[in-house]
Amino acid sequence: MHPAASAERVTTSEGKRPPAPWIPLLAWLSLVLAVVIWGASLLQSLERASVGDALQTRQLELEALVQQSPAAATLAPLGIDGADQRLLEHLEALPDSGSAPVLIERALLEQHLGRQEAARRHLATARDLGDRDQRDLSRQLLAPAGQPQRLPARPLYRQLVCAGLAQPDPACPTAAELRGAALRLLLINLLPLLGVLGGSALALRLLWQVRRGRLPAPPPLLGPDLAPSELLLILAGGFVVAGQIILPLLLQPTVHHAVELVALTPAAGEAAEVVGLYGLTSLPSLLLLVLLLRGRGPAPEGGWLQWRPAPVCLVQGLRGLLLSLPAVALCGWLVEQLWPEAGGSNPLLQQVLDSRDHLALALLALTAVVVAPLFEELLFRGVMLPVIGRRWGAVPAVVASAVVFALAHLSLSEALPLLALGLVLGWLRLQTGRLLSCTLMHGFWNGFTFLNLLLLGS
Repeated sequence: MHPAASAERVTTSEGKRPPAPWIPLLAWLSLVLAVVIWGASLLQSLERASVGDALQTRQLELEALVQQSPAAATLAPLGIDGADQRLLEHLEALPDSGSAPVLIERALLEQHLGRQEAARRHLATARDLGDRDQRDLSRQLLAPAGQPQRLPARPLYRQLVCAGLAQPDPACPTAAELRGAALRLLLINLLPLLGVLGGSALALRLLWQVRRGRLPAPPPLLGPDLAPSELLLILAGGFVVAGQIILPLLLQPTVHHAVELVALTPAAGEAAEVVGLYGLTSLPSLLLLVLLLRGRGPAPEGGWLQWRPAPVCLVQGLRGLLLSLPAVALCGWLVEQLWPEAGGSNPLLQQVLDSRDHLALALLALTAVVVAPLFEELLFRGVMLPVIGRRWGAVPAVVASAVVFALAHLSLSEALPLLALGLVLGWLRLQTGRLLSCTLMHGFWNGFTFLNLLLLGS
């Protein structure tokens, strides 16, 4: 961070009146409740399944599928050789390796690898455990006769069924699908690699500018004219207690009923509920912010939140995205090495990975790429960072806003990568003086993650 980004650079209009007496009391009570709520939620996150196994499964499935495409030789440098064997070993190690769907997948891979006896044993077990479609498919694979009534949904296993039954079927993967799988695999591997390399080069250039004293001094950090107790009330009372607990408990049945009135598929209905409930989460803190800022006199140039929209925000957001990629990737790798069995992934990741409903995916993308960045950046970098920075300096403000941002996602296993992302977002807020740049960077990050899930899930 540039040396000039210090407490002396942090300015804002000072309030003309102290907070009402009831605000500190309510703020501290809200803080106690918020600590209890978040503490329990973070501990419960350890019991949630990790999306890591599903991501690794899809990656190996895609590699094994590409192994059977004409592009296999071209993409060999990506390490796809032996993907079918690695996938089989991965499936054998899963907690649900004995379920009917996984047994059929294992059997198809075993047939492909020439392990007929193991394949027949697993198909016989799946025939007794599975649902009607799984039982029928198991019988046909044990005694091939005609085409199966329903092929597996995922392309690799459709391809293996078609090969195992030696029967052409309109639902079997076409040459175009295999080429598409090769392109997806190339993008999944190259996009993160290029991003990390580009971000590393940008970080080195930034460090060189700092060392040479050539990094431009950041603008003054302006923000809402709020006392610490008012900020605490917005975060703990509005965001956590009212937004995450009270309103969802009161209004979730209403949101569910409203969604049911619209003719949506089950997947799209679930996604619509996600959008509605996220909107409810944001309302109390936003309402408190508006009420607390009323009567505070004229806002500084650029407004209380310093959105300051301009074309340069797009460039600044992309620059911030590149800078964050190496740091977040390193933190994610550290978590995998030090805590390989960590659970607690965001359930929305699995929902995006599994969805085949275009409307559901569009609604989830709206939440992840637009709604969440707007609200979270307004709260953490628009309100929290400048209010803390005015009293304790820019560096503590960036760190504090990043810590709360990471914990707000209620996943201990994802906290370290999110902390790295939050630090870069805070640095960008200081360096540019524009909240819109941070919001765009956050949206780009979520969009990058969403695209990767789509490439794996499709």
